[in-house]
Amino acid sequence: MSDTLRPLARVIRATVLCACALLFVYAPAASSGERIRVALLDNRSTIAVSAESGLLVEHRAESGVRKMFFTSASIGSRPVRIRAHSGFSRVNGKNYRGWLEVRKKKNGLLLVVNELDIEDYLQSVVTSEIPHDWSFEALKAQAVAARTYALYQKKAADHRLYHVLATVNSQVYRGGDSERPRGARAVRDTRGLVILYRGELINAFYHSSCGGHTENAGELWGIDEPYLKGVDCECQEISRYGLWERRIGKRRVLATLRKQGIRISDVVGMGIKGVTAAGRVKGVSLRSSQGERLIPAETMRAALGTAVIPSVFFELELDGNEAVFSGRGAGHGVGLCQWGAEEMAERGYDFKAILAHYYPGTAVAPWE
Repeated sequence: MSDTLRPLARVIRATVLCACALLFVYAPAASSGERIRVALLDNRSTIAVSAESGLLVEHRAESGVRKMFFTSASIGSRPVRIRAHSGFSRVNGKNYRGWLEVRKKKNGLLLVVNELDIEDYLQSVVTSEIPHDWSFEALKAQAVAARTYALYQKKAADHRLYHVLATVNSQVYRGGDSERPRGARAVRDTRGLVILYRGELINAFYHSSCGGHTENAGELWGIDEPYLKGVDCECQEISRYGLWERRIGKRRVLATLRKQGIRISDVVGMGIKGVTAAGRVKGVSLRSSQGERLIPAETMRAALGTAVIPSVFFELELDGNEAVFSGRGAGHGVGLCQWGAEEMAERGYDFKAILAHYYPGTAVAPWE
């Protein structure tokens, strides 16, 4: 598709989607028998759960109450499991399917875990992770990658109280409020499909925008897997994170590093120390009156905020009293590039071809 026609195509597609959304009726996926446990809230002193249809408590007679409050004093050694009589339960202003488990931890604070069918879970994840009006093949690629990631993490969780987090530290899950018709359809159309390497589930990492080339997992985390090697990507054609610049005052840099336990009195120079084969920064050198200090680039990014510094694919210079980060991409850069998947889908590739590109040597197959 030409650059001049692409904006018009997006407008037409968005108009059609709005019309179709009026006809959509939300419904939970038929049970797949595969359950996932998601940590929603942690270290809370109080929890409020409500449901318009009334709440059911496991192993107790039906009470019919619409709202329940929990504190560390009201929870014993055994967790309380509750769900809505029908529809969604509401916690912390968000709607959730399935069971909610409220548990008191050793520190006396509360943990809330949402246990539900993995296909229901994915209906939220897909459209929490990428826009619901993206190309349908990109949505399906996201659904399969998210399913694979969740199942891999479940297998690795061992005796942990939950399998995944509801945040970017696992994959984003916002409950029923983020479900959309096309995302739900992408989950249904790929039901049970996962990504395998030599017959085994892969650790299906993914990210927003790679900046033109994905990263070897070995460079970042020491994970040496053939399917997590860097590949070329055309995400720069459409990505909102194609090129970016951030100017941050030296005082702010010093203050944020101190919060991480890195104490530097002043900064007289800044530079890059080492890059990966794809071009991502390994370390940042800070020169002060006390000498030189080398800080891992991801540590610097985390200290300043991942929303402030979208990726470590940047150049760096000191301009007066400001550190200038000039970069591209967003996220760690390993595995599936979401913006790249959208670009490939717009060029006519299906979800299997997209996944095969970003996870070399893998195959999409039903999960037994």
